[in-house]
Formats: sequence, C-alpha cells, structure tokens
Amino acid sequence: MGFLSGIVVTPHPPIIIPEIGGGQEREAEKTIEGLKLIATAIKDKHPEVIICITPHGNGFSDGICVLHEDEVHGSLGAFGRPDIKMSKFIDLDFIEEMIDIFVEEDVPSIFLNESYAKEYNIKVELDHGVIVPLYYIDKEYKEYKIVHITVGDLKLLELYKIGSLIKDAIDRSMKKALILISGDLSHCLSKDGPYEYHPMGKVFDDKLVTLIKNMDIEGILDIPGDVYGPAGECGLKPIAMGLGATDGYEVEGRVVSYEGPFGVGYMNAILEIKDEKKTSLLEKLNINKNELYEIKKRSENIYVSLARAAVEEWVHSQHYLDWETYQDLILQGDIVEELEHKRAGAFVSLHNNGQLRGCIGTIGPTKDNIAEEIIYNAIQAASEDTRFYPIRNSELEDLEIKVDVLHEIEDIKGLDELDVKKYGVIVEADGKRGLLLPNLEGIDTVAEQVEIAKQKANINESEKIKLYRFKVTRHQ
Repeated sequence: MGFLSGIVVTPHPPIIIPEIGGGQEREAEKTIEGLKLIATAIKDKHPEVIICITPHGNGFSDGICVLHEDEVHGSLGAFGRPDIKMSKFIDLDFIEEMIDIFVEEDVPSIFLNESYAKEYNIKVELDHGVIVPLYYIDKEYKEYKIVHITVGDLKLLELYKIGSLIKDAIDRSMKKALILISGDLSHCLSKDGPYEYHPMGKVFDDKLVTLIKNMDIEGILDIPGDVYGPAGECGLKPIAMGLGATDGYEVEGRVVSYEGPFGVGYMNAILEIKDEKKTSLLEKLNINKNELYEIKKRSENIYVSLARAAVEEWVHSQHYLDWETYQDLILQGDIVEELEHKRAGAFVSLHNNGQLRGCIGTIGPTKDNIAEEIIYNAIQAASEDTRFYPIRNSELEDLEIKVDVLHEIEDIKGLDELDVKKYGVIVEADGKRGLLLPNLEGIDTVAEQVEIAKQKANINESEKIKLYRFKVTRHQ
C-alpha cells in the first residue's frame, strides 16, 4: 500500500532564481529560506514520487490536465533565461492508477501526451509553477519522479474531491509520495507592484495564512469569490486540490514563511498528516448538499422539474425522458393539460453556481407539444451547446434550471417598441438570425440587447436588419 508522507505549499516567482533575479531575489529572502527549509524536509522524507499541482501549464476550462509522457522538459525562457532548463521523469505507473480511478469516478481530466498536444496546439512541458520550487528542492534531493497536474477552471469543492481521489491512487500505487502545491497568493498587495492594487489582496492573504495555520479546511473551501477574485491570486485552487488528499484525517499545518515583496504574497507551508482519522469533510458536505438538493427539487414547478428530469435521464443513461411515463408520476391538472396539448417554442437555460452551462431553444414549436419541446431542448442544452462541455453527473445537484416558453412573435419597426425587461428580441439580416431572451442579468438597455443578438448571428453594422419581439413565460 502506498503512503502519503506529507504536503508542502510553495510559491513560484521566477525572480527568486538568482540567475533571473540578478540581486533582486534578496528582497524575498524569507521566501528563499523557507523553500530551502522545505527542500531539507523533503530530503528527510525521501519520496519516490512528488505530485506537483500547479495553476499554470496547460489549463483547461472543463477539467484538469495531467502530463502523460515518460520524460518532460521545461525552461524559464519566458522569463528571459532559456538556459535554465529542467527535465523530469514522469511516474507512469502512478499515472495508470490515476487513470483507472478517474475513469471510475468520471473525473473531468485529460492525460496529455504529444499526440493530444498537437491536436490542441500546445506543448507537453514543465511550467514555471513546477520548475521554480523544484529548482530549490533539487539542490537537496533528486531521487524522485514526478506527476504534473494543472488545475482547470473547476470549483474548489470539485478540486478537493479530485485531491481525495489522488490519495486513493497513492494508496493503490505502493509508492511513497509527497504532494507539492505550487501557488502564489495575492498579486495586488502594493500600489508600487507590477499588478493593480486592490485592498482585498491583504484581506485574502491574511485569511488564507490564518486558515492554513489552523488547518481550517472547510474555511478555506468557503472563502467567497468576492474575496479571492479581486485578490488576483493563483494558489487557492491548487491548495484546494492538495488538501483533498487529507480528507478524513487530522492534519497539522505550519506556515514556514510569508511575505509580500514585489506586491505579491508568497507563502511556504508544511502540512503533516496524522494517523488519527476524523469525519470526512466530503461525506459531511455531501449530506448537506443532498438535503438542499431535495428542498430545491420540491420547490420547482412542473416546467423546471420536467427539464431537470430530462437532463438527469440523459446524463445517467443517454436516453430521452419518456413524457407519457413521466406524466403518470406527477399530479394531473391544468398545467399538465397545457404541457400535453399546447405547442410553443421554448428555451432551457442551465446554470452552475451562477455561471451559464448551456442554453438551447426553439423560436417556434417543433414538437407535438410543449412538454416534448422542453425535454428535447433540455437535453440539447446539457449535451450539444458547443460553448460548453456536456453536463457531468457530478454537476447535476448544482444545476439551476430556467425554462422560457415563448409567446407569439411580433414584427416591430424600431428600438422604441422594445423593452429589455419585458420583451425578447430577434434580429434578422440576409438569412441570419440572432435571438436574445428578455430580462437577462447584465443586459440593461435595448441597445445592448440588440447588439448582442446581432453578434450571435454574425450580423455586421453595415447590414440592414429586421426586428421582432416576443414575450415569454419564465419558469425558474
């Protein structure tokens, strides 16, 4: 059985490399000394594999990226020193354990080899988030292979769960492993720094450093977006993933150093995992999440419930929800009569934590009734909106669903007949058509509404347009 010997958190500013800093690195002396102390601690643990979690490298919006070649190279050429190079062997045996677990658990991920890299027009290489801390670690200890993981644009809790699966891979691997979390804190600490100052930078750094000292993992995952967003940090997501490997165990956190030279927060920390077990945070949060999900479903009307049932049936089985079967499970009444016997266009919009995850609709009726229209468009929104990857099983409980049933389309002569809150708009020109629903967040004027509809249809400013308006009945 494998063994997780510990977790370290380090920053990754290239300026602390003497060949790049040219003397300026002395302004980050605490950071350098902290990294040296961490390097010595790693030497004492002598891990066989160091699992590097970085916010840089090849980032994907829909999942994490794991490098999957036998040997990977990188340099600090982007920082003016292509001669500072590094090569590391990837632990492919460990990667195979990860692949098996990630497939079992439907983890959004890509294992990037040279073939995939050519398809995406990217490179399989070490990034500076890994090179900088390993530069110091290698001065003390080199007897290891690595696993290189770049966090994607996923939620903190989702990354935490992936971290727990990495721990499962360690357990299966028969390897002695260490996790290296690479990430800087706020980039907005100073008006004299290279980044725009924001007062929330210090708030974020103070909060995170305190939470690490106290090993308040739930508090770290609960840091609100209006705190970490303006702070301009890049370390919170890697930290969330790394902490997932501690789920169900007591952990002791020690902040080795923190300072904010150059207007950027740098923290070194060592996390020691104890033998004592504790309640799994994932289990606790899932219980709460399931309770909230059941409350949410009970509060939805039949239109939203139907769209949700269609999405869930598709994600679980790749089958279309059967309306005849579904309506037998719900109370009959006027609403069911309308769904069964009326025809209309409908749009289904899916959101996850306030972010759009899919929206597909029809301007006019294309199915036998509104129910079938909603079922079809819900599935299309979940699986065929080309702006997004298909909805995953792990997202279902987080989805907020909105159904807009369209009323009659009306010709209009000008913008004065529109109302951004009351009417949706259709813009046509030379066979192209763009549509925008009414009362959308962030769209406050008719001019904005029409302009966005034109952009959606690739209608340029020189083309003569025809305008239509419509009302909707919105269910959410």
